[in-house]
Amino acid sequence: MRHLPQLFCLSVCVACFAQQDIVGGEPHFTNITNLAGTGGPTSPHTGGHGVLFADVNADRLPDLYITMIFRQPMADLFFHNIDGRLFIEDGKRRGIADFDGGSHGACFADLDNDGDFDLFNGTTWDYPRHPAHNNLFRNDGIGHFTELSSQAGIPRERRWPTRGVLTFDMDQDGDLDLFCVTNYLGSEDPPAERNEIYRNNSNWNFSSITDGPLSTAPCGQGAIDTDFDGDGDIDIIAANRTGQVNILKNDGLGNMVLLDASAIGIRHRAGDGISMADIDNDGDLDALFASDDQGHLYVNQGAGIFSFQRTFKETNGYMGGFADLDNDSDLDLVFAGDEVCWLNAGNGRFQPGPAIPVGKIDDPRGIAFADIDNDGDMDFAIACKRSQNALIRNNCSTGNWLKVELISPQGQIGAFGAVTRVYRAGKIGEQLIGYRESRSNNG
Repeated sequence: MRHLPQLFCLSVCVACFAQQDIVGGEPHFTNITNLAGTGGPTSPHTGGHGVLFADVNADRLPDLYITMIFRQPMADLFFHNIDGRLFIEDGKRRGIADFDGGSHGACFADLDNDGDFDLFNGTTWDYPRHPAHNNLFRNDGIGHFTELSSQAGIPRERRWPTRGVLTFDMDQDGDLDLFCVTNYLGSEDPPAERNEIYRNNSNWNFSSITDGPLSTAPCGQGAIDTDFDGDGDIDIIAANRTGQVNILKNDGLGNMVLLDASAIGIRHRAGDGISMADIDNDGDLDALFASDDQGHLYVNQGAGIFSFQRTFKETNGYMGGFADLDNDSDLDLVFAGDEVCWLNAGNGRFQPGPAIPVGKIDDPRGIAFADIDNDGDMDFAIACKRSQNALIRNNCSTGNWLKVELISPQGQIGAFGAVTRVYRAGKIGEQLIGYRESRSNNG
């Protein structure tokens, strides 16, 4: 459920403002769904769930992908960004319509380190309503895709109802491995159908891993790839509707240990989605757990030990997302489908901000952020199950921003797992004014 992986905006004070206070603007939101053409089908053929941005054809404009699932077989939606204002649905022609019983989530990732975003799409159902195998699509560099699942080693006989997917460099060998969450209950799901893990052996060859905590952890719904403890390797945090949050700590070699969430200070469930972000610019990642129309916010005290800050009540959607909406260098918060945003006061505390004209939406699921028109502020899309999807443009009046493109030493666009630290000019190593983690997904 996510966003443009690594052509993203950091709202920071650049050199010419280095000695001034960072002053943001006032975000103003416009619903451009109809103008942009991204609403998708109308009722009763709706079904938006996963939502993600990526520039798949290297034209510097983020394109939009929405996975679909409801009561009948349907195609997922790929909206090609034409000029920052108009989008054209082009999934079938580009090879990623992926017509089947439905998908809850997908992620764009450079799986072959050739500098473009490929697609990993998790299939929940075939038709008629049978679990199906997941799908890998290779990008040719100009935004046309070829399905390579069987050739790459994704077994067609493994037909589990996938919910969340992500990619991460599990073993620090420079390429991205695959992780899939099966089912949605977590602890109460069948033990024989847990998670799928595929190690990337390079050249579109993946091997299945079927043992260990990563395979057997009682995950359900969403998951996120993140270095929650700041030790330089990528861990996984996954939701669980019927038990405690799954905290899977990486030992640096790709071996995972399932931690007791309460031992690191987490006492709320994450029944749906998980988001990680540095809300107080102290150089570590804080956590938001979405469950049962609430969002539970935890602050990282360092080394992956958390303290509870607050609960946001009566929220919409299955997740909340963080982005700097007012270009003042701290991260603000939007819950998918809510009619108000939450602005960061600068210390990791949130207060109600401007209204969001989401319009008539029903059963919102995911949210993703990107600067769709390259004007320096963060726009966002919302996937909805029982209504058309929504695209919201941000018209921030002032503020400063920095756009960074990350490429790994191996050539992977996005450089998932990397962190970007931003300081005032001449003040490297002192007070942070921006900290972002590059990752494949927010759950």
